Amino acid sequence: MKILGIVAEYDPFHNGHLFHITKAKQLISPDYIYIALSPCFKQRGELSLLSPIDRAMCALRAGANAVFCLPVVWTVRDAQRYALGAVSLLSSLGVTHLAFGAETPDAGLLSMSAEILESPTPAFSISLKKHLASGCGYPFALSAALGSVLPAAKGLLDKPNNTLAVCYLRAIRRLGFPIEPVIIPRSGSYHADTIDPSAPSASSLRESLLRGCYSDTYSAVPAWTADLLRMRFLESRIPDETIFDSILLTRLRIMNEAEYNSLPDLSEGMENALRTASASARSLKELTTFLTGKRYTSARICRLCASALLGITKTSADASLLPQNALLLGLRTNPKMTSLWKDLPIPVISSFIDWKKAAHQTDLAAWRLWAECCRLPDTLPFSEKIIRL
Repeated sequence: MKILGIVAEYDPFHNGHLFHITKAKQLISPDYIYIALSPCFKQRGELSLLSPIDRAMCALRAGANAVFCLPVVWTVRDAQRYALGAVSLLSSLGVTHLAFGAETPDAGLLSMSAEILESPTPAFSISLKKHLASGCGYPFALSAALGSVLPAAKGLLDKPNNTLAVCYLRAIRRLGFPIEPVIIPRSGSYHADTIDPSAPSASSLRESLLRGCYSDTYSAVPAWTADLLRMRFLESRIPDETIFDSILLTRLRIMNEAEYNSLPDLSEGMENALRTASASARSLKELTTFLTGKRYTSARICRLCASALLGITKTSADASLLPQNALLLGLRTNPKMTSLWKDLPIPVISSFIDWKKAAHQTDLAAWRLWAECCRLPDTLPFSEKIIRL
C-alpha cells in the first residue's frame, strides 16, 4: 500500500498547490493522500488568513483523503524543526512517500546537501564558524558553508523550497523512517509580488485579498477556494491585522528581561533589539522592517513574536516531544483507510472536544488568538466540526 504525505499550509489553496497534488498522484498512484497542515500559526510565524478547518476543506476538494493538524510548537520554529515535526507526524500515520516541491529538483544534489548538514564534515564546520564570525545571519552562513564544501550546491539554500526540501530529507535521515521522497519541480517565486495564475505565491494572494483586489486572486485559485474566500470575507471571518498588532505590541512591551531571554532560537543581542523596536513600532510589519537585515530574517522575527504570544520558551520548545497524537481536521470517508488507524503508534483524534483533553496549552492559545482577531468567541475550536466529504 502506498500512502502519500504532503506538508502544507494552503493559505489559501491555489493553482500551484493543485498542480503539486496532481503531479504527485501521477508519479506515485497512491492509495491514500494525507496532509500535515499548519494550524492557526504558520511556519513563518504569521497568523493564518483562513482557519485550519477551511484549509482542510480545500485540501479534501483537491483529492486529499485525510488532513491532520501539526502542533503549533513544531510550526513556529525554523525549517529544520518544522520538517522534523511534520515528518514524524506523517510517518506515525503510516506514510510511505513524502511529496514536496523544490526550485532545484535534483534529488542527488538535495540528498548530498542533507547528508552534509546532518553529518557535518570538519571543513563544513570550519566554514560555517568563519561566516558566522563575520556577522552573517545563520541562514546565510549555512548556505555559504554548504557551497564552500559542495560547489554544485552554491546558492541552493537561498531558495525557500530548496531549504525545506533539504530539511525534509534531513528529518527522514535523522528519524530513520522508510519514507521515499517525491520531488516536484517548483515554478514561480515563493514570495513574488505579482500574481502568476498558474504558479502564484500564497503571500501575494493574501496581500492582494487584504488590499481588496479580489479578481486577481480568484484567477489563481480553484473555484472552491474562490467560493470559500468570498464567503469568509463577507462574514468577516478573517483575522483583523490591527487587532493582532495591538495584542502583539502590548505583549512585547510588558515582557520583562527574563521573559525576553527565555524566548527560543535567540542569537546574541536579538532579545534587546526586539524589545527596543517594540517600544516604537506601530505594527508587526513596522517591527520586522526595523529589525530585518543581514543578521535577522523577517520570518525569524515573526516566529519570536509568535512564541512570545503563545508562551513558548526555549525550555518548553526543547522539551517538546515529537507529535504524540494526530488531530483530524478533514476526512474523505473510506472505511478501509480508517481501519488502518487502529494499530498506529499515535492515536487519531477525530473530535475537538476529545482533542481538548490531549492538546497542549500553546495549541489552545493559538486557536483562541485567531478567534479573537476575527472577533469570534474563544470557544473556538470546540464549536468547529471535522470536515467530512
